[in-house]
Amino acid sequence: MLPFAFLCVMGCALFLLDAVLPLQGLAFNPILLTHLDSWLLLPTHILFPHSPVIPRLPGTLIPTVTVRWQETALLFGAFLNIFLLYLLAIHLLAQRISPRYILISTVLLGLLYILIPAVTSNDVFSYIAYARIGVLYHLNPMTTPPVAISSDLVYWRLSTSWLKQPSAYGPTWTLFACFLQWLTATFGFIGIVPMVLALRIAALSMHLGSSWLVWSISGHMQRFYGAISPEKRLRATLAFAWNPLLLFEACINAHNDTALLFFILLTIWFLIRSQQPGYILAAGTFALATCLKLTALVLAPGLLLFLWMQHPWKGKRIITATATYLGIILFLYTPLWQHGTVLDVLLINPAAYSNYNSLSESLSFLYIGIRNGIASAHGYHHFASYSSSRAEHFTHILSIASFIIIYGLICWRATRAPHRIDTVPRLIGWLVVVWLLYCLMGSPWFWPWYAITFFGLYALVEATDKPDLVFYNFLQLPLAARLLTFSLLSLYCFLSGGPMTTVIPGLPGFVWAYLRGLWVWAVPLLALCCSSIASTSLAKHRAVTSQGQCARSSTLTEGE
Repeated sequence: MLPFAFLCVMGCALFLLDAVLPLQGLAFNPILLTHLDSWLLLPTHILFPHSPVIPRLPGTLIPTVTVRWQETALLFGAFLNIFLLYLLAIHLLAQRISPRYILISTVLLGLLYILIPAVTSNDVFSYIAYARIGVLYHLNPMTTPPVAISSDLVYWRLSTSWLKQPSAYGPTWTLFACFLQWLTATFGFIGIVPMVLALRIAALSMHLGSSWLVWSISGHMQRFYGAISPEKRLRATLAFAWNPLLLFEACINAHNDTALLFFILLTIWFLIRSQQPGYILAAGTFALATCLKLTALVLAPGLLLFLWMQHPWKGKRIITATATYLGIILFLYTPLWQHGTVLDVLLINPAAYSNYNSLSESLSFLYIGIRNGIASAHGYHHFASYSSSRAEHFTHILSIASFIIIYGLICWRATRAPHRIDTVPRLIGWLVVVWLLYCLMGSPWFWPWYAITFFGLYALVEATDKPDLVFYNFLQLPLAARLLTFSLLSLYCFLSGGPMTTVIPGLPGFVWAYLRGLWVWAVPLLALCCSSIASTSLAKHRAVTSQGQCARSSTLTEGE
C-alpha cells in the first residue's frame, strides 16, 4: 500500500499548492475569465477563506507588503513540502513500483497540476496570442507582433516585452500551437481558458512521452554495459516523471521546453538503433527540435562528432544526416520566411541584451546596489539605474563570452579525445554538461524551464552511472540535481509580491528578488561542496584506519 499512500499524500501536497498559488499577494497571473470556472478556487476558499485571490482581469487591488511576505512564505512552504515528499518517494518506492505505476501516477498528478487556476509565467498567453494571430486573424505569427491584435482579449494578458515582438519560436511550435487553436475553435471554444487547458494537456502528453523515452533509452544503455539494474532504472524514471519542476512547467505554465526535450530524447532513441535509417530519423527529429527553439543548436556539434566517430560509412552518414537536417529546416521555414523578416526578432528580443534570473543579473545589480549604498551614505540622492546599466551590459557580454570559450574548449577536447563521445552513453554525458553550461553561463536571460532539457538528459546518466559514462565527476551526485530542482522551483518565490517590492536596507533600489540568480546555483553548489568534504574526510578516515591495521599487524608479527 505504500505506493498508493505516497500518491495520496502527494495529492494532498498539491492541494496545498493549489490553494496558495491563487492568493492575490503573490501577484501571479490568473486563467479565470468567468464565474463559471470559479470552482477552481475552491481549495483557496477552503484553506484561506478570508484571503483575497487573484483577479479575473488585470489591474485590481494591490495587497499590503506584510501580506505579500506571508504568502511568499506559504508558497515556499508548499514547494518545500512537495520537494521533500518527492525525495522520500524516490528513496522508498524504487523497489515497490512498476513502469505502469509511474505512468498512471504521473497522469493523476499532472491532472491535479492542470486544474490549478494560476500561472507563474505569461508565456502561455504569448503562445495563445501567436496562435490566434495565425488562425483567427490569418497573419504570420513569426513576423506579426501581438500589438496588431490589440483589440483581442489575450493582448491584455501579455507581458510588455512581448507586445511588439513577433514569435521568438520556430515553425515547429508555431504550427503546433496554431493547430491546437484551430482544433479548439472548430469545437466552438475560442476563449483563452480552453486554449490554456489544451496547451497544458499537450505539455503533459509530451512529459509522459519523455518519461517513456527515459525508460526505454535507459534500458538500452544498461544492456550496452551488460549491467542490468531494474531498481536503478525505475528510480531514474520515477525521479524524472515525478520531478515537481517538470510537472509544474508542463502542466501549469505549459512551456514548450517540454516539447523540446521530447524531440531531443526521441533523437537519442533513434540513435540507439545504430543503423542508417535510425540516423536519418534522428537527424529529422533534431531538425524539428531546432525549429522549435534555436537553443537546441548548442547540442549539434556533439551529435555531429558522434556520427563522425562511427567508423562504418561515416562519410555517407554525415552527408545524409546533414542533408536531412538542413532540408527539413528549410522546408519548415520557407513558408514563413517573408524575405528574411522572420530574423528581425533576434534584434528586439530582451534575451539579446538583458539579464534575468541569472548570476549575471545578481552580480551586476549587487554591484550597483553597493554603489548606491555608498552614494546614499555620502548624502547623494541620485542613484544609478539597475536595468540597462553598463554593469548589466558588461556582465551580459562577459557571461556569453565565457560560455563560448568554455564551450569551444569542450568541443575541442571531444575531438582530441574521441573515446569520450564515440558511444551513445558518452554522447549523453557530453550533452548534459553542455546544456548545464548553457543554463549557467550561456543564457544571462534565464528562466527555470530552460533546465528542463538538463533533467531529461541527466535521468539517462543517473540510470547508468558507469565511470566512463559521465563527462565530469560532479554528474555522479544525484543530490545536487535534486537540489537544483528545488532551487529552480523556489525561484518563483523571488518573483512573488514581497521580494519584488521590498528593498534590502542599505542598498537603495536593490530588492530581495535580485538575489534569485545567486539562489538558483548556490543551493546545488552547497551539496557539491558538502559531498566533496565528506568524501575527503571518509578517504582520510580509511587511510588512518588502514595505517592502524598495518601497524597492529606488524606488531603482532614481531611479537610472534
